Amino acid sequence: KTISAVKSVQIATDQVKIEANKDTVVRGNPFSVTITGVPNAEYYVWAKGSGSMTGQPDDQPPMILSTQADVKQDAAAGPYEIGKYQYEGGAGKSIKQDVPDDPEFHGTKFYALVKLNSSGTRTVEWKTSKDTKDKKYTIRVERKSGSQYKSDEVDVKVEKGDVTIVASGDQSYYLGEEVKLSGTNSETDVTYLFITGPNLPNAGGMLKSPRKEVNNDQPASFDQADVQDDDTYEFKWQTANLEMDAGTYTVYAVSAPRDKDHLSDAQYDTVSLVIKKPYIQATASASVVAKGDKMYLRGTAEGDPSKGVAIWILGKNKVLYATESVNDDMSFEHEIKSAETASLYAGQYFVVIQHPMYNNEFDVYPDNPLEPQKILGAYPTRDSEVFRIGGAGALQGTDAAEALVRAIDSAMVDDIYTKMQFLVEEPKVSINPIGEQAVGSKFEITGTTNLMYDDNDLLVEVTSSSFKPTDKSQSGEFNGATGTIKVQQGTDGLNKWSFTVDASTFKPDEYIVRVSGVTTDVVETALFNVVEAGAAPVAPVVAPTEAPVVEVTAEAPAVEEPVAEETNATEEAPAEAPVAEEPVNKTA
Repeated sequence: KTISAVKSVQIATDQVKIEANKDTVVRGNPFSVTITGVPNAEYYVWAKGSGSMTGQPDDQPPMILSTQADVKQDAAAGPYEIGKYQYEGGAGKSIKQDVPDDPEFHGTKFYALVKLNSSGTRTVEWKTSKDTKDKKYTIRVERKSGSQYKSDEVDVKVEKGDVTIVASGDQSYYLGEEVKLSGTNSETDVTYLFITGPNLPNAGGMLKSPRKEVNNDQPASFDQADVQDDDTYEFKWQTANLEMDAGTYTVYAVSAPRDKDHLSDAQYDTVSLVIKKPYIQATASASVVAKGDKMYLRGTAEGDPSKGVAIWILGKNKVLYATESVNDDMSFEHEIKSAETASLYAGQYFVVIQHPMYNNEFDVYPDNPLEPQKILGAYPTRDSEVFRIGGAGALQGTDAAEALVRAIDSAMVDDIYTKMQFLVEEPKVSINPIGEQAVGSKFEITGTTNLMYDDNDLLVEVTSSSFKPTDKSQSGEFNGATGTIKVQQGTDGLNKWSFTVDASTFKPDEYIVRVSGVTTDVVETALFNVVEAGAAPVAPVVAPTEAPVVEVTAEAPAVEEPVAEETNATEEAPAEAPVAEEPVNKTA
């Protein structure tokens, strides 16, 4: 028996086929073509019919990517052994003559000689760029075998890319804020940005220096954003300390370094922005604060000041200075701690809250933030003394506050401020009149206080005024109530409190109410009576019954007086006393 080796034999066809992985490609992106034909055979491939193009930017066909396996290309300086191939139907023209003769590569990037693998295929990658002209191209593959030409063609359309730009938020910003610009660029690897607006260069200015003009076709004069693989880009524009005023501006995103006057050969998009001046506003949590109570200064500082805001508190022989950071939502909060208010004398205090504005620097500041002695300024030179705020000869209270705001108001200072005032008082609590209450009733004991609401508790104690130690043989029942309550927000600078009393176990008596601070040294007391339910008051009942008795006794002497006068002449007058009864009998 004869055993023969088994081998696979591929019967190749002399036909050739070319296919593209994309029918349409946005310039700046690659595409590829796959050639199928005789295994290990060589085929010419080129951008057919592109010889009328210059090969210059924006007038060149796609290029074959260099250094691909089994893809040969002529050197730019020659000799042009591949390029001299005369293709079928070209009337003697070579493939080098059928592609552009560009100054840099002399057409060698637009054609190649490709060797297929043992399976009879080869994929060739082409690249496009912003310099590729947007049009439809025919990619031709051809092989001459003897006198026979075998060829195929495929069309690929190159389109212009697109550029978009958007601004985060509502397109309205304060000077000093960071503006996030983003978008897509399917045209090029870099997006070029510039800005136009009131009194800026007509052709556009740089975002980072708006008064500096951009120069057409000079990339370094533009702000740039790199385009990522997914065709997106992002640029963070910091508007602090820019030479521009509030107004409406337009930002351009361009696929090439083109100014406003030369946009015809580039892809671009625009976004309009409203730039506003920063401002600051603030309020105090209370206009009156009790010593030992904490309070808050809350507000909004637009413009994203990275230095935060400066807070000045000024009173007689007292200066407090602090800075407070600003949150992402532009809000800020400063707590004046309990220990700080406890150290303040009762009286009026002035608050100035300072915003650093455009240059993001406080141009008026203390020499020592912990114990300010002098107020310094940035003009005419840094650390120039403005006025004294501590020590001998220092301005006090209102005068210091006015001098501070005048310094910030200087034309040489861009800072702004808001101001307010508050009163510091000794802690106090009052009890509203309670009135007489009945056993078994429920009633409210209320009052007011200058203690801060929510942060303070009050201890309310209701006890009988006759509450005292008892003998062992006596009942020791306790009549009263006690509890801790929260101070509630009130009006007109005073907060309020309320305590509910259940008198179902009370006995008739006089009661004492004692209200004291749990953490604050403040006490107030009051008295009220508890009576039996339905019991009639004593005083009003007695008074009406005695009134008629007083009237009768007053009339008796009036009847006897004339009788006494008639009997003055005789010694027997007293024996005639019964005569006084005659008028009574007649009347009867």
